[in-house]
Amino acid sequence: MQEGNPKPLDIQKFKDIVQRESARMNLRSYSIEGESSFTLALGLSAGIKKIFFEKSETTFSSEPKLEKKVITEFEHRMRIDAMEKFNNATVFSVVHFAANQEDLHRQEFLLTLIVYLEQKFLPDFMRLLQYPYIDSDDDIEIRDGCGTLVNLIAGQYKREMAALGYRDLMMSHFESYINTAPNGVGIPRGLTEKYELSFDVEGTKRLVVELVTLDMLPKWKTREKTTSKKILIIDDDITFIKIIEPFLQSQGFEVMVAFDGAEGIKKLKDNPHLIILDIQMPVLDGYGFILEKNKIEVDKKVPIIVLTAKDGMADMFRIEGAREYMLKPFQPAALLKSIQRCI
Repeated sequence: MQEGNPKPLDIQKFKDIVQRESARMNLRSYSIEGESSFTLALGLSAGIKKIFFEKSETTFSSEPKLEKKVITEFEHRMRIDAMEKFNNATVFSVVHFAANQEDLHRQEFLLTLIVYLEQKFLPDFMRLLQYPYIDSDDDIEIRDGCGTLVNLIAGQYKREMAALGYRDLMMSHFESYINTAPNGVGIPRGLTEKYELSFDVEGTKRLVVELVTLDMLPKWKTREKTTSKKILIIDDDITFIKIIEPFLQSQGFEVMVAFDGAEGIKKLKDNPHLIILDIQMPVLDGYGFILEKNKIEVDKKVPIIVLTAKDGMADMFRIEGAREYMLKPFQPAALLKSIQRCI
């Protein structure tokens, strides 16, 4: 990868590119109600490049290659032979988007996103994004690692779609496979083509992302400018961070991470809107963090959600200012409801 500074998204220039490239590739042009699927593919490319710059301050070694390809389908599911991407063992993860939870359950998808990585390269790829080490020989870690990546990309993609005026869609949990999905993967009905984006690292294809989407996704009639809420997670549990960080990003939050209370105190200068705080941590534990935080006048009103594996301590933490108290383990959806009560 090369160092670089990505330019902000210029909507009008973006649409001019869409019209020109759509004509070149013989695609349907955008209308008042919704732009072509090619627009969404370009937005996906922009989102992925932004992730890698923000996480590692690097860019890909060349512009992504965008191709339109025929879907191999059987009974409304897309067949996948992932080894065709790299001619080697390949891990891939899938997420679906739908208008609401009921449509997700009925598999009435509007958009399907698939991320492919060569299995042996995944640990290096995740380290580049500042994630902990993954054992390339451990199938569970490999599938979870690729799932983390697809969540990260999908979360950024939702923000890129919002910038183009699209409504927020409901996103599924990821599904991860190695080499093939025995029963195929679900896709929006009636489609025969998909877009494939290939990204090079140091001159070699390392990441492939496929987008299967309807042309006419719902858009806001008038889009109001919104400000992303910042959440600071303070927890030394790396596995927990790997699950919760991309989940919250997929819900539109900006996420900051600290691995102990002392590091968390330093990150208060970034003005988080909410703090998710573990109790048992090295250097400075959760209770010590709250006491230190309460000495800083400007930060007293920032709500805190306390996480712990031990019951019976809720009253003590609420006296010190904690807004919510949750026992581990819990489902991400339960944490989201707690966050929504606080901010």
